[in-house]
Amino acid sequence: MDTAFLRDALKKFEYYDAMTGMSEIIRRSFVNNSFDGALTMLGVLLGSYITDISEPISVIKLGLATAIAVGISGLTGAMFAESAERKRQLRDMEEALHRNLENTEYKKAHDTASILIALVDGLSPLVASLVILLPFFFVIPADVNFAYQASIVMSLSVFFLIGAFLGRISGDSALLTGAKLIVAGLICMVFILLLEGI
Repeated sequence: MDTAFLRDALKKFEYYDAMTGMSEIIRRSFVNNSFDGALTMLGVLLGSYITDISEPISVIKLGLATAIAVGISGLTGAMFAESAERKRQLRDMEEALHRNLENTEYKKAHDTASILIALVDGLSPLVASLVILLPFFFVIPADVNFAYQASIVMSLSVFFLIGAFLGRISGDSALLTGAKLIVAGLICMVFILLLEGI
């Protein structure tokens, strides 16, 4: 890919970010929605295991349906919410400046922010879910228990990586923050198992 194009795109992002503050929202959306997607997929896996679903393809179909639903929900919800907020900010700025900002860089920056935030909202839970589901794509039915175990380990790993990312942002220990999110995931597992009467 052309490095000049990437450099220009990065400059444009930084310019728009200065006007909209979108990078902070994107980081929060990435963390929140990745964690939601991972936690949702963990719930799907535990529910599948408890109800004795032993065909990998059945788990894959159920997992994909859930991942796609969570992704579309995040994408559309964020797009509508961000678009409404950005329109309000644009209107307020127009009233303050007594001018129409429709064809300005300010308007383009806010439109770009809405799109990027919505994409992160939709793609982060989808990707996190699919990563956790990966072991089921590579096992035969006889090894389905291994796939369940591997996927649970993958989910805990995703929790840790999200926590480590948070730790790096906040300046706290990445190891400690990652461990805290693993504990949160384990607590969720306990509640799911208790609700299923195990």
